[in-house]
Amino acid sequence: MKLTKFTWIALIVGIILRLIVMGISYHPDLSGQLLSGYFFAFEGVTNVYDHLATLPSDHPLVKNFGVGDIFIYPPLTYFTIGSFVKFSSLFVPENFFLNLMNGMSIYQPGLSWNLIILKLPYLLVDIGMAFALASLFDKEKQKKWAFLLWLFNPVTFYATFSMGVFDIIPAIFTVLSLYFAKQKKLPLAAVMLSIGAAYKQYPIFLLPFIVFSAKDFREGVKVAVCGIIPYLLTVAPFLSSSAFKYMVFGAKSQKEFYMEWMVSGSEGLFPYLIGVVLLYLHAYRNKTLIPKLWKYYLGIFLLLFSVTHYHPQWFIWIAPFIVIELVSTEFYNLWLDLTLFACYVFIVLTFDNSLSVGMFSVLNQNLNQFPGIDKIISSKTDIFALKSYVRSLFAGVSLFLIVDLLKPSKRQKTK
Repeated sequence: MKLTKFTWIALIVGIILRLIVMGISYHPDLSGQLLSGYFFAFEGVTNVYDHLATLPSDHPLVKNFGVGDIFIYPPLTYFTIGSFVKFSSLFVPENFFLNLMNGMSIYQPGLSWNLIILKLPYLLVDIGMAFALASLFDKEKQKKWAFLLWLFNPVTFYATFSMGVFDIIPAIFTVLSLYFAKQKKLPLAAVMLSIGAAYKQYPIFLLPFIVFSAKDFREGVKVAVCGIIPYLLTVAPFLSSSAFKYMVFGAKSQKEFYMEWMVSGSEGLFPYLIGVVLLYLHAYRNKTLIPKLWKYYLGIFLLLFSVTHYHPQWFIWIAPFIVIELVSTEFYNLWLDLTLFACYVFIVLTFDNSLSVGMFSVLNQNLNQFPGIDKIISSKTDIFALKSYVRSLFAGVSLFLIVDLLKPSKRQKTK
């Protein structure tokens, strides 16, 4: 993509806005991630799972945070975050992390500066995402639209820079897999998904689409192996650890299978798995799969969020593919995408206060005392019924969009 004066200005404005958001917002998930990386950065711990499992009950981390809920990601995540923490220690003293571990409030002098430094690596990845999305298109106009839509995409402002979570990292690897698939470099595309899965395991569900894109069985096997080995290399040293298996492959890693249609007292059907199988079979029969890969990726995520009680930051997984869809179809489905976004915003705002007004308590700590939008709504109506209606709307729109995108149509203009 050619960086014109306009796109340079847009890039600079986008970066400035990100820096502002980074400095004025905080969510407790950031603390968990920082402390998970602390042991690698400052104590040289390479097996964080066994190390945490052997911490005494009076250890500050165990007393103030616990270890069962926040240390649940594959090892590459901790090595990466640990490297970020080590980098940040050039500007943020170790005592900041120790004080945090000991239960001291994060609202300390210089907090905004510390937050900007701690979130800074994600800024580089996020800007890289804008360029990666632009690279998927051939026409200059489409490149610019993809670039601009990502630069001013509210989901990344919220999840990446307000919450300060790392989901942007696996997300960019899913987009890079599309880039290499477009270049007919399917083994590299599979490797990208495998690396993404080494951060959060969801990209592994996308691997079959790359395998089905192979020209023959032999190449398909090669692609599948390339999509498995990098992930296995990162987790293999930890497979003998019961703490690793408990933390990484526990209940939180299987939320997509919580929803179940019972067919007997002890057996059931998983709607998510049914939908995934249908998408796989449809892709397997598709003779021109590579130009349409993004549709299947988008379909997987639309299905996931339709049947799962998802975390707010997960929406960063789907955001790049909504951008691709908007640009590819010349905004034909804009109203549908806006409906999905409105449903997402409503669901997020009805989580606890730390995910809405409380995120900006960096500016005023009294915002932590705000009762929360969920409590305000609950005082007026049945909030759980209302959330169920909204989730149903999201699921209905998603199903329509999946079917509409995958049916043959002259209207859709792929890259």
